[in-house]
Amino acid sequence: MIMPTYRLAAGLALVACGHLLVSCDDDAPRAQDTPASTETGAPQTAAHQETWLQPSSKITPAQWITSRSLPEVKPLHDPEVKRIASNLDAAKKIYRESERMIANRAVQVEDMLKDIGIIERAADVLDDLTRVAGEIGQTEGFGAVSQHYYNLRASQIERADALATLTSRYGVRR
Repeated sequence: MIMPTYRLAAGLALVACGHLLVSCDDDAPRAQDTPASTETGAPQTAAHQETWLQPSSKITPAQWITSRSLPEVKPLHDPEVKRIASNLDAAKKIYRESERMIANRAVQVEDMLKDIGIIERAADVLDDLTRVAGEIGQTEGFGAVSQHYYNLRASQIERADALATLTSRYGVRR
């Protein structure tokens, strides 16, 4: 009875030593050796180049959308930042969602479209989906409308036709 327990303990000790040896790689860089890394060792990304705009971000959603592919953040007084800020404000009122969430969703649609070979900027998606919406309170949320737009585009419907479909469904009712 003692023999099987001894073998099990010895086997576990060998496995533990094996894992210890494998994890001891002297050539691997440590997080503190890399100046542009976080405590986890992941490279730091500038706030305007993050995949998602975080609630704690120091930049506005309009700055994030316009600056994502640039080396520096565009200032608040930049004409494109002002235009996007105006669209985000309008979309916030129509869709009853935060500007940050709308910005994140517009960028997500840009990325999803890119994955299927369609190039559309998040700023253009935001412009278009703000224009197709009807009156406040009668339109679905921005997420639902943008998903509908993506589905239309993914099914090979041209941009103008997709926007016309959305306008007929979500636009002003007469």
